[in-house]
Amino acid sequence: MIYINNKEKLNIFKDIIEKEEYFVITDFDRTLTTHASDPSMGIIPNYLGGECKERRTKIFKKYRPIELDYTLEPDEKKKLMRKWAEDSFLLLSEYVSEDVVKKSLINANLHLREGTKILLEYLNSKSIPVVVMSSGIGNIVEGFLEKENCLLDNVYLVSNFFEFENGKTKIDLSRIMATSNKEYDRIPVDIRNKIEKRKNCILFGDLVEDLRMINEDKIENVLKVGFLDENIETNLEAFNNSFDIVITNDGDFNDIIKILKEE
Repeated sequence: MIYINNKEKLNIFKDIIEKEEYFVITDFDRTLTTHASDPSMGIIPNYLGGECKERRTKIFKKYRPIELDYTLEPDEKKKLMRKWAEDSFLLLSEYVSEDVVKKSLINANLHLREGTKILLEYLNSKSIPVVVMSSGIGNIVEGFLEKENCLLDNVYLVSNFFEFENGKTKIDLSRIMATSNKEYDRIPVDIRNKIEKRKNCILFGDLVEDLRMINEDKIENVLKVGFLDENIETNLEAFNNSFDIVITNDGDFNDIIKILKEE
């Protein structure tokens, strides 16, 4: 099901797209990937199994319902999401290595939404910048996009990366990007300098919090597209109030391409 909540803005963007005067900013987990895919944070535990998977599953079951709850007080939810990210990265720090990252991607349950590759290739052909912001594991996101031939010249990845040096694994927990602080200011200045030359943006996300990926003071127009695949009945109102277009039931980017090309 597709909900178009702002036809006026949609019509504005049809003209903007034709003139190629925009950039794209998108979430990764359950946005570029299908809802049935594992989140990037789950790829390594699912590969290793055993204690790692058991501990990660316990953390996920505790915090995922909170992430999908839009009735919570925002500041309290933000703290809990930060705690989720810290707990998850502390856990994975005990197990992750460069070799584990590579091997975990071989048979990972990660699948692009239909039309994703077509859209990214089209944007690359038009030299439209695409910023992928992920509060998951950047090493996994990067490896998967490379595997799918989607880490194109116009794609810039902003995420949490494990660093490997002399057999040791490092990640700066003070700089962890969680779903609740995945904000525009986290984008490195050199990337911001590229995208701020363009005054229009199309944003894709699967959480209302993904709207923080853009600073509307920096640009003129933002077309906000939300994918809602879980707790649809409960959260549809919040999504319709937040996004210009909402796509439910594991819809895909072909739907977006069709909408934008309609006369």
